[in-house]
Amino acid sequence: MSIKIVTYGPKHGQCNICGELAALTEDHTPPKGCIRLGQIQIQHIADHLSAELARGDGRVRKFQSGLKYRTLCANCNNNILGIRNDPILINFVNTIIENLQSFRDLHYGITVTTKPQRLMRSLLGHISAQGVDRYQKGKNTDPLRDYMLDESKSLPDFLTIYYWLYPYQRQVLIRDAAFLDLSIKDSKPVGMWLLKFFPIAFLIAWGDEPEYIKLNKLSDWRSIAIDDEKTLVIPTIPSIHPYWPEAPTDTSLVVYGQEAVASFTKKNSQSR
Repeated sequence: MSIKIVTYGPKHGQCNICGELAALTEDHTPPKGCIRLGQIQIQHIADHLSAELARGDGRVRKFQSGLKYRTLCANCNNNILGIRNDPILINFVNTIIENLQSFRDLHYGITVTTKPQRLMRSLLGHISAQGVDRYQKGKNTDPLRDYMLDESKSLPDFLTIYYWLYPYQRQVLIRDAAFLDLSIKDSKPVGMWLLKFFPIAFLIAWGDEPEYIKLNKLSDWRSIAIDDEKTLVIPTIPSIHPYWPEAPTDTSLVVYGQEAVASFTKKNSQSR
C-alpha cells in the first residue's frame, strides 16, 4: 500500500519555520533558480525504491512546476529564504554546474566561494517546509527556529551538515529518517534530513556527530558571521553511490517517516 504524500496545508495555519499563525504560502523545494522547473512525479521513498527494484513506476503524484509545499508564512518564505539566503544556495549550485560543464580537470575537486551561514539557513528552511503542520514543539524546536530568525546565532550544536557531489537527475527530499550502519559495532542510529538534487547533496545529522561518516562538513563553519565567506571544496573522487544513504544495504538499515520523497521525470523513472 502506497504512503499518502500531503503537500498543501491550509490557507491559514502555523508556519513550519517560525511557528506563527499566518496566511501560508507555497515554497519550492529545491528553490527556483537551482533546478529547471517542469512536470515531475513524486513518490514516498519506500515506494520509489521498491518500484526501482521491480523496474516499474509504482504509484506516483504529478506536479506541473516542481515540488511545492504550502507551509510557510510570507515572511519566512519570501524574506528570510527568498531574499536573504536562497541567492547564496542558487549561486552555490550554479557555480558547481559551471565547473562541471567547463570540461576542466576536476581530479582535485571543485572549489566554490560562498557564505556558509546563509547556505545552511537556506537548506534548513526548505527542508523545514516539507510536511503539513510540522512546527513541532520539542527540545530542538526553539534553537532551530531562533537560528533561522536571528542572523547572529550559530548553527545549533546538535546538527552536523555534510555535502557531496551528486551528478544525477533524481531528487530526494527526506525530513523523517533514521540511518544505522550495521558494519560498525555498537553504532547508534542517526536521525537525518536529506536533500539531493543535481549537482549537490546535503545530509543533516541530528544528535551526536557520527564519526563513521567521512564527508566534507558545511557545519565546520557553524560559528562564523552571517556574511563571512569561505571557499568550500566539493570532492569529485571518490564518487558516492547515487542511492546512498536512503537505500538500505546489507550493512545499513534505514527507517523512513511520512516526509520522505523522491521526485523524477517520467523518462528518468524508467531508466537506470
